[in-house]
Amino acid sequence: MTIFCCEDSVDGILTAVYDAWDSGLGLSQVTVQAGENQDRNLFARYALVETDHGKARKVARTLRQRLGMEDYQVIYQAALSREADKGEVIFAVIVLGLAVWKRRNITKNLGEPHVMRLFELSRRVENEGHRYRMFVRFHELEREESEESVMFSRIEPENQVLPLLGDHFSERFPMMNFMIYDQTHSQCLVHRAGKQWVLMQDVQMDQERTARYSREEEQYARLWKGFVDSVAIQERKNPRCQMNFMPKRYWKYMTEHN
Repeated sequence: MTIFCCEDSVDGILTAVYDAWDSGLGLSQVTVQAGENQDRNLFARYALVETDHGKARKVARTLRQRLGMEDYQVIYQAALSREADKGEVIFAVIVLGLAVWKRRNITKNLGEPHVMRLFELSRRVENEGHRYRMFVRFHELEREESEESVMFSRIEPENQVLPLLGDHFSERFPMMNFMIYDQTHSQCLVHRAGKQWVLMQDVQMDQERTARYSREEEQYARLWKGFVDSVAIQERKNPRCQMNFMPKRYWKYMTEHN
């Protein structure tokens, strides 16, 4: 078995899929592994894959055309998962779709173990992305009078959910400069007013700088906390029930909990 090792990103995984398929070693004799901190198989050969965005685009285009957008979306979201087996699962499902079954909408066949696992990975990522659409809190960074206003948010997701947040927030705030920083994966989603959002990798934020609010932001934060306190009914306070709807790990960067 030859294992094609790639960086932990969507383009990295799709590049590895391209190289593994094109290797001529036989589809049953190759697989894909994403990320650096993986267990090594003593009897396998390892091939290091360098991310090639051109190859990744070709694979993505083939998947959309031959499997359909619904299947591609499931595969894309699974590639954002934190789970170590995602590369192997994605490659196995692509082989099933393109070389074995040769048809569209293969992700509905949940009786196949690899498809079921892919669906699980994708659903977890999608659910976390949905929660962050509700729980992200922005604050305006401190700035000079001549500087543009920038809204900033810091999150610590388990999976790489920023690509699932970009369209949502850029459509809600098209004329706003904002950044969402994923501290877990050192990624930052950046949106300039009137422009398309971009995703930056290997970003290290200045903790002190991004913790400084503008004067107006501090006033709005006090008003928001006051509003939350005023509508709360202390006699009916139920933290356990609250955590069912708003898991506690999301509270850290929410204004009303600080």
